[in-house]
Amino acid sequence: MKKWILLSMCLSISVRLMAGIMIYPKYLFLDNKTKSAEVTLINSSPLESSNYRISLTYKKQNPDGTYTDISADKAPADSAIPFLRYSPRSVMLSPSKGQTVRLLKRLPADTVPGEYVTYLTFTEVVLEKPATKESLNPNTTRVKITPVPSFSIPVFVRYDVKENAPVALSTQPLEEKGGVLYLPVVMTRQAQKIRTSVRGDLTVWDGDKQIGFIKGRYLLPGSERLQTNIALKANDGKETHSLTSKELKGKTLTILLTEPGENEINTESVFAKTQVTL
Repeated sequence: MKKWILLSMCLSISVRLMAGIMIYPKYLFLDNKTKSAEVTLINSSPLESSNYRISLTYKKQNPDGTYTDISADKAPADSAIPFLRYSPRSVMLSPSKGQTVRLLKRLPADTVPGEYVTYLTFTEVVLEKPATKESLNPNTTRVKITPVPSFSIPVFVRYDVKENAPVALSTQPLEEKGGVLYLPVVMTRQAQKIRTSVRGDLTVWDGDKQIGFIKGRYLLPGSERLQTNIALKANDGKETHSLTSKELKGKTLTILLTEPGENEINTESVFAKTQVTL
């Protein structure tokens, strides 16, 4: 199965997805009080038009943070696809124009309480260029590979959820890649029966100094654990530099999973906490 890395959903209010394309919001959340939602897709390019086919898909979250596409007919019980209707099914974005996609939630009377998830997926329709004399030459053999850009945002449907899933944090040994030191942090679901997602910001602290940060990490309903590799860096007041194992040797680091914040870290609302001595 083809693996996809889910769109980073938390760098700014509007996320630039690819050349000239932006989307807002970063995810959709429909609870008991919310029957519908909207997503706005914007083509910020002043010159080129873009065409996208829209679909609801299911992606299995892997422990390493990648995602595997699962066909709709094989999606598990926590799929929200049966509960959602949406329109339009395709959009043509003229230069500097936008388009709104609307979703409507419809839950059957026998819906089991819990959280359900799907992904609103936008797949670019790549138009074929006119054939050239060279391409029509029967004596010429050519292989043409056309990449099809695609991106997704998660859609969460919660019905009569009474409590959030508790999680625990743990760490793995430090890893160095390309001259950057990473601390692998693992989020693990603690209550198997509570099938809800957990979303928060991960930070690493050396005393009162923040040396690592990743915003908006999700542990989805069908996942038991998720590993995130956090780059460890320090700011000396002038510039940011990657830390080394030698600089961190013997230090005790604190790792926090906190409630998502728009800009600043919300250290007043901590979901999980752990420490590691290097």
